[in-house]
Amino acid sequence: MGLGMRSALLPDAAVAVEIGESWRHLETAGVLGAWAVLGLLLAPVLLRRMVRGESGSSVAARRERALRRVG
Repeated sequence: MGLGMRSALLPDAAVAVEIGESWRHLETAGVLGAWAVLGLLLAPVLLRRMVRGESGSSVAARRERALRRVG
């Protein structure tokens, strides 16, 4: 994201200090796309694992206890 922001916000002459004197847009898009795909694949698995064993009634009971403590 940093490389993409630099390419969008810095003047054209700033490309001279980059590796290979290129903003590497294709690589930047590829890495960001890979992160997005990885997140979309892992999120459902991790979220399901987090709530495994949690029934709606146990969540509601914990919420009620927390609300009683607060006020």
